[in-house]
Amino acid sequence: MKRSAILILDPRGNISIGSKDVLNRHLEYAKTLYSKTDKYKLVILSASYQEKRTFYSKFMDRHILSKPTFNPISFSWRAYRSLRKQQIDLSLIVVGDPWESFWTGFFLAKLIRRKVPIQMQIHGDIADPLWRKINWRNRIRFYLAKYSCSKATSIRAVGQSQKDNLIKNLSLSKAKITITPVPINIKALNLKKLRIAQRPKSIALIGRIHQDRGIWNFLALINKLNNVSRDFDVIIIGSGKEESKFLSRVKLVIPRQRLQILGQMSEESLAKMWNKTGVLVSLAPVESYGRVMREALISGVPVWAIKSSGALDLISEFNSKTVRLIDLDGSAKALLKEFESLIRVKPDYKLRNKLVAENKSLVGMLVNSWLNLVKN
Repeated sequence: MKRSAILILDPRGNISIGSKDVLNRHLEYAKTLYSKTDKYKLVILSASYQEKRTFYSKFMDRHILSKPTFNPISFSWRAYRSLRKQQIDLSLIVVGDPWESFWTGFFLAKLIRRKVPIQMQIHGDIADPLWRKINWRNRIRFYLAKYSCSKATSIRAVGQSQKDNLIKNLSLSKAKITITPVPINIKALNLKKLRIAQRPKSIALIGRIHQDRGIWNFLALINKLNNVSRDFDVIIIGSGKEESKFLSRVKLVIPRQRLQILGQMSEESLAKMWNKTGVLVSLAPVESYGRVMREALISGVPVWAIKSSGALDLISEFNSKTVRLIDLDGSAKALLKEFESLIRVKPDYKLRNKLVAENKSLVGMLVNSWLNLVKN
């Protein structure tokens, strides 16, 4: 029996260029889809700096059509030709953002001259008013997203506060939006019981090194802490276009013997770092219900965050002392006192169990959202 395709469009190559973890996560989606029905197969049309290639498997096919592009017209045409060549019957289009990916899907649907549902996946809290104020590019993309979101059949958000912002600020209906956080690779994490005495006196920044991730807030924070104490280490994991400038400034504040700069890490490598991390800080002015904060909490590492939808979701949902909001305007002594309090806080195993239980259902929830759109 010929299987129809649930198609993921990836014109910017986030799946193919991303880490092995990203590919494994999509393979897990494909396996779960196959376990639920043999009518559909997950197909990814992606971009990469590699030569054009096709990867076939029982569960998922991935076709590299071009180099990464911001041009939805050219990629939709390549996608259309690939579907015709492979004789792929299309049941659903899944796109990863309200911009290039969505318009690629929109134009592809026009080319095949058939009404195909489009699910838009939004991971960032783009409807938070603070997001559009970060820079002029975000302001333009906010208004573009407001229009494209209205055209999508369904929107997958990753958190309740993010969904509330989409409804309020983009004028979207509740029924149009489903919530499915990004799954965590629980197998990679250490779930042994942790003793407070074993928690190191270190503070970590993890993620893209970019202005919109709060890197300069982090620099100001460690500078304040360093003015009143030299009894802590700093861990920086990630990379980004402002990496060189940022790290050079950090090195002026924190000496080499107290500083670990580890670059981009895989999920497995990052999992091994949690037992060396005392406190995770999340200082991005706009942050959704992301993976890193949940991974930290599952690993017994407390989270110190500025007010964001992701932090508020964790606080309102779990009411745990291991998640606290930070007052960046506080005095150096007040910040140090809070930091040391977090170092001593007891691991919240009730929170861990809830997050692990929630995580088990996420892949199935996402696949079910696809199947519901196909049936409707």
